[in-house]
This record gives sequence, C-alpha cells and structure tokens, in this order.
Amino acid sequence: MTANAARPPAPTPNTANPSMRYVEEARSQRPTGGHRSRGWSRRSKLLLIVILVMVLGDILAALLLGMHMYALDRQNRELRAKLAQTESELQQITPTLQTLRDNLDTLVRGKLPRLRELVYDQVLPLDGPYLKNVTFTDIVRRDAHIHEFKLVVQNNTPAPLWPEVQLYLFDAFGVQIGSAEIGTPNPAALKTESLGAGETRSYTAPVQLWDATAKPVYFLVRTPRRGTLDASTTPNVDR
Repeated sequence: MTANAARPPAPTPNTANPSMRYVEEARSQRPTGGHRSRGWSRRSKLLLIVILVMVLGDILAALLLGMHMYALDRQNRELRAKLAQTESELQQITPTLQTLRDNLDTLVRGKLPRLRELVYDQVLPLDGPYLKNVTFTDIVRRDAHIHEFKLVVQNNTPAPLWPEVQLYLFDAFGVQIGSAEIGTPNPAALKTESLGAGETRSYTAPVQLWDATAKPVYFLVRTPRRGTLDASTTPNVDR
C-alpha cells in the first residue's frame, strides 16, 4: 500500500452512530418554548371569556331578581293599602247595617210576634203543652245545605197523649220558606207513638225548604191541638 493511496472518507455523525441520529431528530421535532406560550395564551383567553360570561350572567340574573322583588313589594304595599281602606269603610258601614237589620227584625216580629230567631247548634227552649226544646244544625254535603232539627217533647201530664207538632222556617223578611210536621195528618209528617206520662222523646229530621238557596233566619213551633188517645183522630201513628 502506497502513501498516496486514497483514504476512506470520515464517517459523518449521523452515519457513524444511528442512536445519535435519532436523538438529533427528536430534538429537532420537540416544540419550542414560544409554541407552548402561544398555546397557553389562547387557553387563558378562552377561560377568561367564559368567566366573564358567567359573571355577566350572574349580574343580569341578580338584576332581574331585584326588579321582580321590587315589583312584588310594590304590589304588596298597594294591597295592604286597599285592605286598610276596605276595613275602614266596613267599620263605617257596620253600624248602619246593624241598624237596618234591627229595624227589619222589629218589623218582622211586629208582623209575626211569635217568630223566634234561629240559632244553629244551640238548645232553644220552647213554650207549649209538651214542647221542651229544639236544636237546629246546618249540615253541608256537596255544596248543599241541609237544615236539620232535633225536637224534644215531654209529657208532664198524668195521662198519655199523641204529640202533634208543626215547625215553620222563615227568611229575613218573614216569608215562610220551609216546614216540617210531627204526628199530624200530613202524609209527609213524621210518624209518632203515644207519649206516656212523664215520658220524654226526641224527633230528628231535615226541614224541607221550598227554595234550596234560601237562608232560614226565624222559626215558629206550634201544636195544632193537644194530643188525644183517640186513634181515629191520629191517622199518622205507628202501632
């Protein structure tokens, strides 16, 4: 081999060591710091926009809620003012209404002096040969009023008798609006039996109103005649 013989070319770094070549390629493909900063900057802007939208939404919701509360408070004040005015007017009218009612009551009682005021759920004593007391009850069933009475009779005589009772209801103007009968010849009357000496008995039944919307205000209880033991004069009797 001579001194002038050609020498083989020196190997380049890439060809000399393949592992070094892979490292250099990986370094060349790694993102730089500028790319990372630009990516984070875009994310930060989007996050900031979302936060601003949420804050603005909360502010708008709070504003709308405040306006709604203000409107409700204003309506409440107006209703309270109207209620106070109505109560004041009612207090002024109440004495006048009471005076008119008293005058009407006096007029009706003057026309029918035996009428008595009907009071519900109270035992009302009666005057009569065998009448003791009566109690009225207002029963509400399916928006309908049923006016029920409980009449107590007592035989204070030493002999038995057949009770006969007529009960009438009147409205505020003294107009008869309903009736019920016990032991009378009326076919609709409640049937009865003889009442022994010293015996007490009660009868309960609804009063038939001729007008279902009428309101009873007065009542009248009467005995058309004294009881008798003659069965021929008491056709409505249970034996």
